[in-house]
Amino acid sequence: MNVFSVAGRIILAAFLGAIIGMERERKHKAAGFRTHIIVSVGACLIMLIGIDGVGKLSGSEKWDALRLPAQVISGIGFLGAGTILQTKDGVSGLTTAATLWLSAAIGLAAGIGYYEGAVIATVICLITLISLRGIGDWITNRRTKTYIMVFQTPNFEMDRFLDFTSEQGVEVRKLDILDEDMEDASMIESTLSFHENYNIGSFFKKLKSDYHLKSVRLSDGENGRRAK
Repeated sequence: MNVFSVAGRIILAAFLGAIIGMERERKHKAAGFRTHIIVSVGACLIMLIGIDGVGKLSGSEKWDALRLPAQVISGIGFLGAGTILQTKDGVSGLTTAATLWLSAAIGLAAGIGYYEGAVIATVICLITLISLRGIGDWITNRRTKTYIMVFQTPNFEMDRFLDFTSEQGVEVRKLDILDEDMEDASMIESTLSFHENYNIGSFFKKLKSDYHLKSVRLSDGENGRRAK
């Protein structure tokens, strides 16, 4: 099987997985757009290993090459399960579990010498994780913005902040403490994702009244516009 045929099959698997994932994403299910793509690509790669990769071997080597990967794929499920967290606000870690499963398949492909499949699956996985998040936001009508916040407390309470955002339905995609040496204050940079109809102004008012928020502004990457 040539590299174009391998690429075509993996891309088709990604496309079909994306179609199912879009429907799940629109209904705000835990396993959404990107998770379905990754799982579909992983399953396709494993099948291609059996069809094309193992076919390059012969005799007892072929039997062992079929038997051992099955144990790896089933075993990696226990590791992936450890990354999935069930909380009162939903399920997290599904995409990480899916990438672990795909990584196992990529490792198997590389180990058997099926390099074209391993490389193509890796590229598609990276595109899915890095570039397709915005499509997921578009499907669910969410906006993502990065804010610089200053709190009137020398010790920023990260856990309390994360609990509050979760209660408000706001997803924290990135959180960095910028300056821990400020006198009687803490500065953070946080990337927040929220529904387009969500009143982000009331979110910051609640932070000011109950969580000692002093000031907030959009980061330089957001053209320096101040949050309302």
